Amino acid sequence: MNEDIKKQIEEWHESGRHQEIIDILERIPVSERDYDTIGILARAYNNIDDGCAKAVELLESIREEGEEDALWNFRMGYSQYYLDNNAEALKYFNKAYELNPEDEDTLYFIRQCNIYVPLTERVEKFWDWFVENETKLSEMVHPKTQEDAEEFMAFVHEGTALISENMNYNLGGDYEFTFSVEGWPDLFIIYPYIISCMPESLKAKWKFYPFNRGTDAAFGFRMYGADIDTAKIMVRNSYIERTGNFHISYYAKNLNALSENESESAMWIILENTLGEGISFKYIDGIEQVTKPEDGMIPLPELRTQIKKTLESHDRKFLENPKEIYSTYRMNPQESDELRYDVIIGSTCLDSIVADYYNDSTDIFDHVNHFGAQMVFLAFPNPNDIDGSDILNIRHDIEDRISDEILEPMKLGQVIGGAAGTDSSYIDLIVYDLITFIHAVKPLLTQYPKLSFYLSDFRQHAELTRLTEATSDSSSADME
Repeated sequence: MNEDIKKQIEEWHESGRHQEIIDILERIPVSERDYDTIGILARAYNNIDDGCAKAVELLESIREEGEEDALWNFRMGYSQYYLDNNAEALKYFNKAYELNPEDEDTLYFIRQCNIYVPLTERVEKFWDWFVENETKLSEMVHPKTQEDAEEFMAFVHEGTALISENMNYNLGGDYEFTFSVEGWPDLFIIYPYIISCMPESLKAKWKFYPFNRGTDAAFGFRMYGADIDTAKIMVRNSYIERTGNFHISYYAKNLNALSENESESAMWIILENTLGEGISFKYIDGIEQVTKPEDGMIPLPELRTQIKKTLESHDRKFLENPKEIYSTYRMNPQESDELRYDVIIGSTCLDSIVADYYNDSTDIFDHVNHFGAQMVFLAFPNPNDIDGSDILNIRHDIEDRISDEILEPMKLGQVIGGAAGTDSSYIDLIVYDLITFIHAVKPLLTQYPKLSFYLSDFRQHAELTRLTEATSDSSSADME
């Protein structure tokens, strides 16, 4: 294809004249079409009515060359998306994003596909797979060789990948399956949901745990070439009154022999395996290596019990799953085109999503989305004729009803917090099937005729979806 034709095609593409692109490229004999020509022709077919099936056919003809090309994967994903093959499209968009993580268009389609391939559907497929393969899994659960162990893990990955490629877990010989959150706070919510859907037929034999629960027993640990007996690690926990959390000082000869970074990395992993991932994540604010044993130090295996006693002595609950622990945050309202900058006070069990929002980050949002779940919030402008205390009570009432009437009975998600602002009120949610949730929540929200409700992704620059509109005699403002 000469440069003049390429230039003409790009002009037609920019002006939406896709049929003309097809007409000129179809004149080229099939035997003379190169990789780029076929890709551009497929793009043109993707942009006309009923052209996506033809685009797939064209892209399949250059699959061998295209599989490691971000653009080819994007175009194939685009075709499949508009053919309503969302799960298939997602595979191609994920590959395109892996090859070109800076492309915002690819990220947009990944987010959309994950809405249409919801966590609820994925979890059902995973448990169907597990039941169907239970006999084989039982036979493989006691591998005799390293090769057997690797084959077993690869087979299990086939099942967990039905939910997400990013799932981590450990398997025990006594039919124990323990998910690992690996530092992702949203998984303290997602993994218990997955386990709650476990079929009754598996429960007598298999034991599933949502995260590493820890142990009071000492164990041997090896990392960075150091052999460490956790019974010989001495620790002191300093309670931080303001946060209700702890700072840990520690000493162990073999840990101290490592570099500072290696020592801290190893200690964090040891804490997760001793205290459990939930307790370590939520209650330990920081750790510090000291150069010698200090007064007041105790053996590491006693730390969990001491943390529990300390919290209870300060009238704080000791909870192993962070999703049950809500914290309060306060802010100074600011002028902004973005929602939530008017917030005065809020509460959440997922601090990270709130922090990400104000830092204009989408790390947690996209991690949740990758599992087919959605981090969202409901927003409604505060009516002028309802005072602050009453609007707060209304928000709490709506939160309770959404939880009690929709999320819990339908296993659709969890209220993770809420916030009160000078202009609007907010209800924060993690939802496992967004489309089903929207259909279910609209009738409930219409029972509050003075309020207009909007739905937003829990990220900045997201589009608002109007769910209900206040009656004409209401004094509620409009967000649009």
